Amino acid sequence: MTIIDRYVIRGFVTSYLLLLTMGVGLYIFGDILFNLDEFTENETLSTMQIVRNMFDYYGHNLPLYYHQLGGVMMGIAASFTFAMMLKNNELIALVAAGVPLQRLAVPTLATAAVFVGLWVANSELLLPNWAHKIARRHDDVSATRVSEVHCVRDEGNAILSAGELRAQQGELRDVYIIEPDEDGNPTLLVRADTAHYDHERETWRLERGARLTVRAAFSGGGVGELMQWEPLDEYNFSLSPEQILLRQSSQWSSLMSMRQMSQLVKTGNLPNLPAIEKSRHIRFMEPLLAFILLFLSVPFFLTCEPANVLVAGGKALVLTGLCFAFTFIMNGMPVGTGEALLVTALPVLVFAPVAVLHVSNVRT
Repeated sequence: MTIIDRYVIRGFVTSYLLLLTMGVGLYIFGDILFNLDEFTENETLSTMQIVRNMFDYYGHNLPLYYHQLGGVMMGIAASFTFAMMLKNNELIALVAAGVPLQRLAVPTLATAAVFVGLWVANSELLLPNWAHKIARRHDDVSATRVSEVHCVRDEGNAILSAGELRAQQGELRDVYIIEPDEDGNPTLLVRADTAHYDHERETWRLERGARLTVRAAFSGGGVGELMQWEPLDEYNFSLSPEQILLRQSSQWSSLMSMRQMSQLVKTGNLPNLPAIEKSRHIRFMEPLLAFILLFLSVPFFLTCEPANVLVAGGKALVLTGLCFAFTFIMNGMPVGTGEALLVTALPVLVFAPVAVLHVSNVRT
């Protein structure tokens, strides 16, 4: 590693950390301005408890903010690094010393690969583990609010509804669980007044629980055999209270890891299967798009000719903005399971050749 490599890496890392810190800080500051009343609506909380809840909420949301901003900030930081070198006429001196401009991008690319690795680790490890914390509402940081459960499906295709969910206590009330057969027809109904989650055994203990077995109307047997009640003390519903709370969040599928998404897709009987399939493809494409954004923006500043930094930045902003907008439109487009891969891959297929061509046109 040469002195120039260390100089470029130091500038890139400093710019990335600075921009990421500023981006997350502005994100949190804006969110506090709009949602401060939700933190303070409980009049029984003291000032210190409110501040503690805010630190708890935003501290656990840091992986989400990093996931949203990490890839975009990488391209901006790389552009800022070379923009400063262009402004200070450092590129002219380096080219005069015989250093190709493409060579200057190598340490940036290597460092970007490390950043993308950290970004992927955050998305696949930290984000899923903190998903139940991220899904909390501003006014329910301690998860004490009672909520209803509407048709939450587990990996065994059992469908849960409950009048009350107390996630912190691990308790459900007025519980109804419908269990279908292999053809999707409801054959079992589990009813209980209360259900408590056993964390050690990963099962639900039922109070006044019973299972109703329903057979087909003309399957034979007497009337008493078509519908049968039997007492039930526990039920192996595969979701914990935190996971049930997460499943009711609008963003729950995007907070899972690739492995969790793949496991859900294999079940094949989810009402939002296309959304989960699309989220899985988006997660795969995100690192590629981060590199594409970097390659689209940096070549505007790799020139030894006199150039206006603001003009170069404007051109980079237009091109990367087109890529970002196109990606946003494609990812938000409602599609079926068969078209999910094509729609999410389309930004890569369109802008990857543009990025390669843009880099290859850099002239020393």
